[in-house]
Amino acid sequence: MKNPKKMFGMILMSAVLLLGACSNSKTETDVATAEGESTYNFKMSYVTQTGHNWHKFAEKFKEELDARSDGRMKLELFPAAQLGPEADMVQQMSSGSLDFAILTVPYLSTRVPEFDAWNLPFLFDDLEAAVAATETAPAKEMLGLLEEQGIKGLGYLHAGTHNLLLKDETIKAMEDVNGKKLRFTGGAAVLDFWKGLGASPIAMGLPEVYNALQTGVIDGLSIDKNAILSEKYYEIAENYVLSRHMVFGGVVASSLANYDKMPEADRKIIDEAFASSVKWGTEQLLINDVENEKELKELLNIYELDNRDEFIEEAKKVHEEYANNNELIKEFIDSVKKQ
Repeated sequence: MKNPKKMFGMILMSAVLLLGACSNSKTETDVATAEGESTYNFKMSYVTQTGHNWHKFAEKFKEELDARSDGRMKLELFPAAQLGPEADMVQQMSSGSLDFAILTVPYLSTRVPEFDAWNLPFLFDDLEAAVAATETAPAKEMLGLLEEQGIKGLGYLHAGTHNLLLKDETIKAMEDVNGKKLRFTGGAAVLDFWKGLGASPIAMGLPEVYNALQTGVIDGLSIDKNAILSEKYYEIAENYVLSRHMVFGGVVASSLANYDKMPEADRKIIDEAFASSVKWGTEQLLINDVENEKELKELLNIYELDNRDEFIEEAKKVHEEYANNNELIKEFIDSVKKQ
């Protein structure tokens, strides 16, 4: 039988050596975390195609994250709703399986009614006015409301001014609207307005639109110039009416759970990468808006609305209705008028 004292000594020595080894040799991940140098493999999704301005923004965001983090932050892009529709994106961000998404304001308004302020028809005079509105206090307050959905709103990203694209017939005056089946991304405010004018507005996601227009399910749609080109709607439509009835916007959002658990220094990198990217994206949007219209003039018949002021006066009734029902929407409308 072996000496019990000798065995105890050997066990004690082994334990001491093991503890010493553990205390002096951390894994690479432990060292990285302790030094605030974690690595990340982010995922980002959105509904638009690779030819759209939003995809170009996402590519810029990817570059900024990589450069500002010295290669620690990688971003994989999933355009054209590859990871599912917007409802799925929100669920995935809430659970932490998706890090970033660009969500349309019309969709967000179905979850947070205050975002319907951005869907109000004929609220903005031009694209620049909508960009300026993103800096108002009510707009920033809306972003904060998204945290109840498990997502953090980093900021706004516009897609462009929405006009009316018609397959065959056109709309130039208010009486032309009657009976037209028109697709909108959604948003109760804009749907109420066009329904009040006699149209049959239909809320429809972007992936469904091409086939619906081609087969006659819809007569036309509300769409920005860039999306006409990226989605190739010019192949099946003839007339584009520069109604400028709304500026279509989105929100760049992140998973709140994933964002909150990052070190403060890494959250700062994300915030600064976004700010730089959205500034670049907005500048490109304003440039592309002019260039896209020139390109579309070679592909479509371009018209202006007759008596656009009549449409604006009708829209004011919708503005008043929504302002009376929601204090934050009222504050947003007032802030836009003061610009």
